[in-house]
Amino acid sequence: MVDIHTHILPGVDDGAADIEMALRLIRHAAAGGTREIFLTPHCAPSYGFYNYDGEELAGQFDRLCRAVYQKEQIPVRLHPGMEVLYEGREELLRHQDEYYPLCGSRYLLMEYYFDVEGEQFLEGIDTLQECGYVPVIAHPERYECVWKYPELLKEGRKKGALFQMNKGSLSGRHGGDAGKTAEWMLDEDLADFIASDAHHPVHRDSGLKYVAEYVRRYYGKEKMYRIFIKNPECIIRDKLIRTE
Repeated sequence: MVDIHTHILPGVDDGAADIEMALRLIRHAAAGGTREIFLTPHCAPSYGFYNYDGEELAGQFDRLCRAVYQKEQIPVRLHPGMEVLYEGREELLRHQDEYYPLCGSRYLLMEYYFDVEGEQFLEGIDTLQECGYVPVIAHPERYECVWKYPELLKEGRKKGALFQMNKGSLSGRHGGDAGKTAEWMLDEDLADFIASDAHHPVHRDSGLKYVAEYVRRYYGKEKMYRIFIKNPECIIRDKLIRTE
């Protein structure tokens, strides 16, 4: 399996505090069958996370890779990326060349404030495409506007957006509204990825094994394969993901 959304890169946001915690999260993921992990620190100045693409972030990524591959020899592959907070059209256009897309591909992971309005939700998709990226929207099932009007995701799909669901939404971690929306997304074939959004070994862990089994059992092997393997591998290879 491939996890496209984690906060495992140590010491850069509200995720893993240090390399020891990062290694715990990676070991846990690997034990559950995850073989490739995207490290996607927050790029969210309004939250105090100024993680634009640069030498400092790249150096931290390289240090963790050395620890995983050479010292610990954990059987996973790490990929760089970031989770960009949509803070408005002007802000996105101003910094568009400072973002790092998933694995250096055409795909950029973007989140919103949880109380984002529907109009701004769609505006973000349009703006990201204007910058030349394919939008991968992080945990849309957690946004209030999507709870109230889930058809908003179908409008976003028509605009070319892809959607990444959090595994915790299916287990009830993010509340009943998020859980109902997550189930609806699976029913409507609007979940292109399911990721851990891992932050902590106990409170928000990195395992995907049980949620993958849940999807396989209730939605079929083909959907499980597409969500956890096929679509993420398209990002790694920078290939077009078809949603029709």
